[in-house]
Amino acid sequence: MDNPLYAGHRGRLRERFLAHGLAALQDYEAIELLLTYAIARRDVKPIAKAMFAKFGTIERILDATPEELLGIDGMGPASAGLLKLIKELCAKYLEQKLVNRDLILDTPRRVIDFCRMKLAGGKKETLLLLYLNAHHILIDYESVSGTVDRAAIYAREIVEKALLLHASGVIAAHNHPSGVCDPSNEDIDLTRTVMNALGTVGITLFDHFVITRNAAYSILRAKPF
Repeated sequence: MDNPLYAGHRGRLRERFLAHGLAALQDYEAIELLLTYAIARRDVKPIAKAMFAKFGTIERILDATPEELLGIDGMGPASAGLLKLIKELCAKYLEQKLVNRDLILDTPRRVIDFCRMKLAGGKKETLLLLYLNAHHILIDYESVSGTVDRAAIYAREIVEKALLLHASGVIAAHNHPSGVCDPSNEDIDLTRTVMNALGTVGITLFDHFVITRNAAYSILRAKPF
């Protein structure tokens, strides 16, 4: 049972949220409310405030690794697992909404927004591949964890998948966990290799983006977004 000193506060947070949604809560109160479902017998406000002191935003809290979260006094495996679950559920929710309607990726901004949803918080470099039809409607996508130094292998696999899906074009994107958006020589080599491989079978590489939390760079256009 909750300690009477903070049970009433928890109840008021829940009532405010149910009546008015997140607009009625400060950001730290939203995290505080979430933690009440994993930590039953402790005042969780200091934990929520400590998380904001370390990470700064809800986005960065949800992007934090379990190890980083466990470094906060009062956080345990259950509460860290809850935060990870919430992030994964949000991503799955958005993904399924997109799958349930035609997703047209015909502008750099639309592509970047979709790729950032899938990549920007990642701690490891990941290559995201989007397969599109002639109308720039997304047919399928896949992600490959690892670095981009396996360009020849990636190119063969990308061509095979594009042919299987009868795709007219492909968009590639990968994250830079360092936050530095400038493409490396390996990124440029991968772009050239994949573009040439797809071109031999009449499929277009529409672009290759480097994605970070706050920026994006088009390698084919040689410009930031």
